[in-house]
Amino acid sequence: MTLIPLVLAGVYVGVGGLDPARTWTSDSAEAPSGAPADALTAVDLVDARRAAGEASSQAGFLTAGTQELVDGTAALREGADQLSAGAATASTGAQELADGMIQLQAGTANLGVGATEVADAVGTTVDAVIGVNVVRGQAVGAIDRTLAELAGNDDPDVVAVREELAGLRDQLGGMEVATNDMERLRDGSREIANQLTTPGFAFHDGIYSATNGASNLNMGLNDLETGLTSAVDGVVALDDGAQRVDDMADQTKARVDNVNRAMPVVWPGAAEDAGEGALHSVSPIVAMLVAALAMLVGVGLGIAVRLWPQRRWVTLLGGTFGAVVGGLVALMVLTSGLSATSVWISALALALGVLATAGVTVLLTRLAGVGLGSALAGVLAIAQVGVVGWVWRKASTAEVAEWAQAVSGLMPLHWNTATLTAAGNQGDATQMWLGLAVLAVIAVPGLIAVATGPKQAPA
Repeated sequence: MTLIPLVLAGVYVGVGGLDPARTWTSDSAEAPSGAPADALTAVDLVDARRAAGEASSQAGFLTAGTQELVDGTAALREGADQLSAGAATASTGAQELADGMIQLQAGTANLGVGATEVADAVGTTVDAVIGVNVVRGQAVGAIDRTLAELAGNDDPDVVAVREELAGLRDQLGGMEVATNDMERLRDGSREIANQLTTPGFAFHDGIYSATNGASNLNMGLNDLETGLTSAVDGVVALDDGAQRVDDMADQTKARVDNVNRAMPVVWPGAAEDAGEGALHSVSPIVAMLVAALAMLVGVGLGIAVRLWPQRRWVTLLGGTFGAVVGGLVALMVLTSGLSATSVWISALALALGVLATAGVTVLLTRLAGVGLGSALAGVLAIAQVGVVGWVWRKASTAEVAEWAQAVSGLMPLHWNTATLTAAGNQGDATQMWLGLAVLAVIAVPGLIAVATGPKQAPA
């Protein structure tokens, strides 16, 4: 049961993102500040913190702008790819159009040759027909004159000839050919031949211009495709460069934030309090060391309670009182500006830390024996100092990985340190009260173990 609250608290730290830096940063601050440092003065840090805060804000604007740049270049790159693909399709279509126009021009030339031959043949035929009409008219005129001369001759032979001539005249009269349509056919066929073969005519010049235009369009689209290929390469380079700029902006923002975190916190009005006076703050390293001393006292009390069970409560409560008083004295000596609220919350945290460690030590000595259980309690205490000390030392100057925060959250020393730091710096109230709750829950089964333990010392 003792491990359950620690496991739950560690999971909450990993999921909820309870950054240790928030224990010395006020809830209203946008970004975690640096850990308190008692050796520095408020006057030395006010201007530096102001400049670091402004740099952090500007770096935030920079990262927002570079992100928009990355989004824009990505959209431009996508559009350029689509445009390049469309240009390639258009270039292929223009090439096919140019080839088709060349074939059409060649076919038109061949068609013009045939049309010219047709026009020549039609012209020759029409001229011949017109000539036949002229000859027929001349023959009819000659027959009319002959019939007029033979009109009064009654010679039977003459009469027979006259009758034959009259019949021939009737036949020639019925052979008259209408030449108007044939002349239109001749003129139309010649117009078609001229349109197909002769420069200056609309169809011939139109085909020639369309072929030249298709060829020029093809060359222009080829040039466009080549230019777009270069443009796409440039857009790709621009997008890659924007990505690098965004990465550098993010790195700059992270480094500026690290600088801002590394600047020790200054309470509002600290610079005006005493000019060169010390900062009103509790260093997380100091809080961790005080909590570690309280934890080691708890280990010793747990062993003492197990060895001398007859005086268990006097030993436990007296030792806890002494550890609390000693811890408060250390905090007041190593820090400054502790309020009355900070003092009693710190006292409660130290007392719960001592009781929780003593109870866990008693449980270990019951399970593994006094010797092995005491050794295990000592090893666990040293391991907590190493892990929690490293996490909080790292958090005082830079951001700590969430997994490291979660591992630290599995240890009681983490919550004692968080409570002392938050109480002394008016930091994150969530971590302060959660730390007290975790320590209290751990202390309960330990106190039960102390109360229900044997009243005789182990053999």
